Formats: sequence, C-alpha cells, structure tokens
Amino acid sequence: MQSGQNAPVSTGALTLTVTVEPQTNAPSLDLNLFMLDAAGRVIGDEGFVFYGNTSAPNGAIELNAAELSARCEPARLPTSVQRVVIALSIDTDVAGIRTFSQFSGLSLQIVGGETDLRFAINTPGMQESALILGEFYLRNGVWKLRALGQGFAGGLAPLASHYGVEIADRPPPTPAPPKPAAAKPPPAPAAPTPGPASNPPSRINLEKRKPISLEKPTQGFEEVNINLNWTSGQQKRGIFGGTKGGIDLDLGCMLELANGQKTVVQALGGNFGDLDRAPFVKLLGDDRTGAATAGETLLINGRHWNQLRRVLIFAFIYEGAANWAAANAVVTVVAPGSPQLVVSLDEHSKSKGMCAIAMLENDAGGIRVTKLVDYFSGHKQVDEAFGFGFEWVRGSK
Repeated sequence: MQSGQNAPVSTGALTLTVTVEPQTNAPSLDLNLFMLDAAGRVIGDEGFVFYGNTSAPNGAIELNAAELSARCEPARLPTSVQRVVIALSIDTDVAGIRTFSQFSGLSLQIVGGETDLRFAINTPGMQESALILGEFYLRNGVWKLRALGQGFAGGLAPLASHYGVEIADRPPPTPAPPKPAAAKPPPAPAAPTPGPASNPPSRINLEKRKPISLEKPTQGFEEVNINLNWTSGQQKRGIFGGTKGGIDLDLGCMLELANGQKTVVQALGGNFGDLDRAPFVKLLGDDRTGAATAGETLLINGRHWNQLRRVLIFAFIYEGAANWAAANAVVTVVAPGSPQLVVSLDEHSKSKGMCAIAMLENDAGGIRVTKLVDYFSGHKQVDEAFGFGFEWVRGSK
C-alpha cells in the first residue's frame, strides 16, 4: 500500500505488526491505538490503548507493547467507534532516539482472514516524534484500512490530546531499596512535579519537499486561508521599506479540478475566482505596494475540496527587480482545527521573478501540503514544470 490508499479488511481477528530498522532502535517506540467516535474523539479513557492500558472493551483490541504488535477485531468494537487510529510515538528517554529520521526503515503489516496488507513509510528526513501509520474506518458497513504515514510534531502527549485525551508522563521506575551505609547520606533533591501535557502544535514550519497532510475533519473542511505577507525589518511595509513605488508582489494559483478542468486565479488578467462555484477559490483584492498589513489572501471553499485535485500556490513580482531576499516573504496555510502551516521563502533569486511556493493536493479527502520554493522566469515556465498545459499570452492589471 501507499500513503492515501485504502483497502477492505476482515472483521475477524487482525494482527498488526510494526517492523523497524535498525532493530536496536525498536525499544524507543510505543504503539498506540485510538478508538474514535463520529466526531473524531476518543470514546473515553478505555478508547486509548497504549502501554498503560493494553486492552479495549470486549477484547476488541489487545496490545503487545513489547513486540510493537496488536490484535484488533473490528466486529467486537463498540458501535460508537467509527475509526481506529494506529500511531507510533518515540519515548525520547530510551536509546537517545529523538525523531523518526533515525530509523532507516519502518513498515506496518496487517494480516488475518483474507487480509494481508503491508505499508512501508519513508522515514529519512522525518523530524517528528509521533507518526500516524494509518486507520481502520467504517464506511457503508464495511471496515477498511487507510494508509497514512503522517508525521505529528510533539510526541505522544499532544497526539493523544489531538484526539481528546490527556495523559501524564510515563511514570519513573520504582527505585531499588538503598544499600546499608555507615553514614546517613544527604537527602536527594525532590523530583520536579510533572507539568501538564503540552498542547498540539499550533504552528508548523514546513521543510522543502517534506509534505504535511491535514486530515479531513468528520464535518469536512471549512474555509482554507492562504496568506502572503512580506516584511522589512520589524515593521510591515512594502518591499525595500517604502509604501510608495514599492514592488508589486502578487499571490495567485494554478489549479486543477477533479473533473480535469484547469484555471489560473490571479489579479493579472482580472481572474479573481469564485468561492461558491467552480473553481471554488477566490483571491481577495490586490495589494499593489505591500503597504497593507494583511498582505494578499487566497480562500479555498473547503466544503468543495472533494471537487479539487491540486492547487499550486505561486507569487510573482509584477513590477521591480526580482530581489526576493529583501522581501522576506512568508505564506501561511490555515484550515480550521489544524495547525497553521508556514512556508518561508528562505531560498532566494535575483534573476527570476516568479516563485512556485507550495502544492496543495487532494489526498483521499485530506489536504497534502508540500513546500516547493522553486524560482522561474515566468508563468509559462512554472506551467511547464508542473504540467498544467495552459496557453499563455501577455496580460496586465
């Protein structure tokens, strides 16, 4: 299986096994399963199966924490359970392992009945300490497995909190009784009281070519906000510090609908788009100087995300020299209920006036966001690189 694919599974006993390379790193991993209701929240404390609670009600899930395996029987799951999320987290106190980039290989295998599925995850460069491997989900009375391989920053506590459960830190081992001594040793310092579990990250800075997936909420996406802003020093203003004669930095997108229709939304040519009908993307105004503190914004009507296949976000300098370093441009992608994704234009060009910033792709109903930050001489060259197939003529605003 590959990320985003799904397949039906048996409702009988299924065995989940996680395999990692190198094996010496395996003790640092914890296998966790979250039993979620229709709202995407755990059904209660019993709905979080982990090293501190290794079985679910009615024997629906039995976890073998030491072997990174579990037995799951979908037919035994409570009727309130609509999804079972399968996740890994790193215990950073074991073996010096901090991120999944320290594993050369990782895979999930599920067997049972006529089910025999395997999903390999590409871990090189993965800086997260928690990983959503996949999920069982109920669709039209049929249980299926969806492969995900989605990193989650922050570890087990924020991952659990994301699904509606707060957990305490792993308790320290019981100390051995002290050996007899001739003299009374000085008292040991008091152990610090564990603080509350941290919240899920509210902001993620994307790395180039390392996509992040925003999972589709049960109620679907609402409005997705894509904002371009640029600064000079500590004060928001036009490029090179002025609000008069400033360079016109424009935000836009090339997009493809699920039916194959393609279009460009941008101020150049006056195609500002539409939210309530195709293309379901709209550009809000055009900041000619960089003086507007809100920058420029594209909105995507998330309720129609299923009708979109991909959206390529770009920016170009309509007037002025192509000095991207002076712009300090930043694009943010915000979907309600998800972390803010930040794409910094931290690589620069002084000869090419157009930047392909990020690609948003429909990933089994979720939004897969990939940072690009590739520079081109114009629209036509971007089109050729990403295969939209437009015919280009010179335009003006």
